Amino acid sequence: MSKLELILASNRPPRSFRRKSGGRRAHILLALTALLIAFVFMTQPQIRNAVEPFLVQIPGL
Repeated sequence: MSKLELILASNRPPRSFRRKSGGRRAHILLALTALLIAFVFMTQPQIRNAVEPFLVQIPGL
């Protein structure tokens, strides 16, 4: 093995830096949190009155 190959082989990132396999669970948790925040804010009358002019511009709502 050449010196370059030895250096490259020894410079691998440790296992702790590898991506975890819980990506899908994180996406679901993020979506549920966003929906909960949207629900809480949209049930407040002041927020609903402030956002309503923008919502009427979206066709189909």
